[in-house]
Amino acid sequence: MCLLHAFEHTFGAKELPEFWPLVQSMGADVLHARGGLSAAAHISAEMLHYQAGLRPPWVPALSLHVASVASYRPASAEVLLFRFRLPMAPGFCRVLRMLAAEMGAGAPKIVEQQPGGRSLSFQEIGNFRAVAMLPHVPYALRLADVFALGSPTFVPAEPLLHKFIWPFAGPFCGRTDPDLSRSLDPLAANTSSHPYSPFTFQGRIFHIDQYHEDRRYWAQYSEWERWPHLLRFRSARELLTMAAGLTEAAAAEVSAKVRAHHAAIASEALAYWRAAALGALAEER
Repeated sequence: MCLLHAFEHTFGAKELPEFWPLVQSMGADVLHARGGLSAAAHISAEMLHYQAGLRPPWVPALSLHVASVASYRPASAEVLLFRFRLPMAPGFCRVLRMLAAEMGAGAPKIVEQQPGGRSLSFQEIGNFRAVAMLPHVPYALRLADVFALGSPTFVPAEPLLHKFIWPFAGPFCGRTDPDLSRSLDPLAANTSSHPYSPFTFQGRIFHIDQYHEDRRYWAQYSEWERWPHLLRFRSARELLTMAAGLTEAAAAEVSAKVRAHHAAIASEALAYWRAAALGALAEER
């Protein structure tokens, strides 16, 4: 998330000048190994450095609670379209259904999980051959959840990705958050010099015809774009074509790669947290 997400609502704008010295103090503590600071999303780490000059390491959310109770065990060729509440969802799903009808018997079986409907257990999700997700922000924990399951996962590729991750990205300093959330720390002396601001293109008005390079640049820090072994589609038609061609053997191969990558990042992340815990204990002594 963005450093100042919900700050104005929670504390009030007048408290911001008092907040920045606390941020710098936290940065000094981290620099001198008196604490641990990390970001679960790449884009959060980059935004924090741009906004306040703090450089936290990326330590991903692992969803180990998911991996401990469920795993990828496909029981059918069905693909789960994960529930999605944003305004563009009904239109996308309608197009998907129309294209599936056009394909006829060769169309994959897409199961739409309706918002407000029955929630599925992690194991029920893992019983689908694959999961399709439409993002709502640059990073979402549900992506980590299905990654921990080892499920093959379809996600939008560029440029389709931009249609979903930016319009309602309030938690990431987007236009649905107050302008205050995009403020820069006037005390920061070591901020990053990205070629594009992460905030200018996320103003209150969504300029669909502008800031193409800005969006493309910052999308590279989104887990939807960075994580390997995701099955990326550029349109509803391509999603159907890819899902129809995902055989049981191909899905198993993708799942094996996902599980291997998850094991690798889990090993690195747990090593970080062990070191952070030992450092905190040493500081207590």
